[in-house]
Amino acid sequence: MDESGLKRLGEYIRLLREAEGMTQEELAKKSGFAGRAAISAIEKGKNNISIDKLPDLAVSLHTTPGKLMDVLFEINEVSLTDGLSAENITKLKSYADYLRSTQES
Repeated sequence: MDESGLKRLGEYIRLLREAEGMTQEELAKKSGFAGRAAISAIEKGKNNISIDKLPDLAVSLHTTPGKLMDVLFEINEVSLTDGLSAENITKLKSYADYLRSTQES
């Protein structure tokens, strides 16, 4: 797993948690983690989130597992678009949106 992706995801989770007015302990209880230390490690980018806990974490933060994964892998979008024209980047993003919409059905 990309370390910068984990840090980016951790920061995003912290921002969502704080926006909800939750403590790390409260988020841990709502989403099925062992305790505050587990959430703290995730927010610091030091601990990966298992795929089976992702949906509960997302629901607790009023977001979707897909959005959390988008934040985690955001760096990959940069490498996918290197060397592409602005027009082709727009087409690539439109195609990605189309693929997401077909998966949700």
